Amino acid sequence: MNSPFATQVVGGSDVPVAARPTVSIVDDDPHIRAMVAEELADSGCEVVALTNGQGLATKLAEGGIDLVFLDVQMPDCDGIECLRDLRSRGCTVPVVIFTSLNDPERRRQAQEAGADDYVLKHELLDRLADLLERLLPRRSENGHL
Repeated sequence: MNSPFATQVVGGSDVPVAARPTVSIVDDDPHIRAMVAEELADSGCEVVALTNGQGLATKLAEGGIDLVFLDVQMPDCDGIECLRDLRSRGCTVPVVIFTSLNDPERRRQAQEAGADDYVLKHELLDRLADLLERLLPRRSENGHL
């Protein structure tokens, strides 16, 4: 997964694909991506794991993403700038900014850019169920919103 547009789709549920929400995890660190992707899959999500903001913009343009977890610090872009760009183009998909930086100024910038939440990386897995419950659109049993 070394391509700048590297994508990995992970699904870990017996629920039909149409009934599962699709969540994107965007982080340049393969260990973080894999760890969060596994937890999301175990929570019943289809997962699109991406390495950068450019890949995210492409996937969002294709449609079908219900929620995004976006890292702040990546080699090709700043996650907050990426979010600002997405929002300026009309993207309304919920986005959770996650980072290892406990910086009030960055938190403020993320909120101003349109983040739905700002989570420290070491807290992400503990907060995952709450974030999914709060930010994913409700789906009926047949998979439709």
